[in-house]
Amino acid sequence: MLVFDSASVPMRDRQSAVVDSITSAAGATFMTPNRGGERLHLRLHAWDLGGVEVVDAKCSAHTLRRSARHGSDDEPVIAVTCGLLGRGLHLQHDRERPVQPATIWATNLAEPYVHHVTDTWTTTAKVPLRLLGVPHDLVGPALQQIGRSPLAPLFSHHVSQVRKLADDINDAAIASLGTATLALARALLASVSTDDELAREAFEDSLLPRVKAYVRAHLADVDLDAASIAAANHVSVRQLYKVCANADLRLEQWIIQQRLERAHEDLALATPTPVSVSALARRWGFADASHFARRFRAFYGMSPREWQALNRRH
Repeated sequence: MLVFDSASVPMRDRQSAVVDSITSAAGATFMTPNRGGERLHLRLHAWDLGGVEVVDAKCSAHTLRRSARHGSDDEPVIAVTCGLLGRGLHLQHDRERPVQPATIWATNLAEPYVHHVTDTWTTTAKVPLRLLGVPHDLVGPALQQIGRSPLAPLFSHHVSQVRKLADDINDAAIASLGTATLALARALLASVSTDDELAREAFEDSLLPRVKAYVRAHLADVDLDAASIAAANHVSVRQLYKVCANADLRLEQWIIQQRLERAHEDLALATPTPVSVSALARRWGFADASHFARRFRAFYGMSPREWQALNRRH
């Protein structure tokens, strides 16, 4: 949900409002804008996922600082940030990390840092350290290496989906997103940690979110099955089914449901030339158009052609 938009603030109050909003969101002590007047802007969206917060921010060029003496009693919160636009430097624990699109960096918001950037767009997951279950002595080194994690692209994709979906889903789904975000954040830290036990636990915790992400990215593959999913995620088919069963997820049926939902959306699109049902079936991984039509009718109560015609009439 939108929590702040500088465009709605009178010009005379804009700088103070922007400074207050961004320092609060970033756990900072000071914020120095690099621009003034109409060129100074900030737009913040935030979603509470049940202990985990996701913040989407578009802001003009600035420098953020947190002093060494500020808020020493604050609960440690780890902010994992995904860069979408803008460049700069992030400094914490005497280590500089680049800020740029398609990168991830992390910050302990209870400790000093400096963040200097051009106009930026970022999405950040803020996770209380106590929820991560990571020993404090492992956190600092892991935060410095987090951008090198092989799970970084998956985490970026996940928070981008949270940003798109969170305003339109119910409370139960929001809680599930929070659980998945927490598991992925823990796995992200563990993947660059030297603690083998932590890495193993985090790998298991994050397996289901990773499996779901893989399936959604490969729905068009007619050969998508348990064996290919297990191989892509470096687990046995038995382990894959076990983690799905623990989550009360029937894998094959869930894959079909995901494919049907995508086809349902595509059939509702207004296009000059309607896509054929057989072509749409192939697009979403159904090798047999008749099988697709039967499953579609069973799921939605009408045939694909009837749903397509209904949407074209309206």
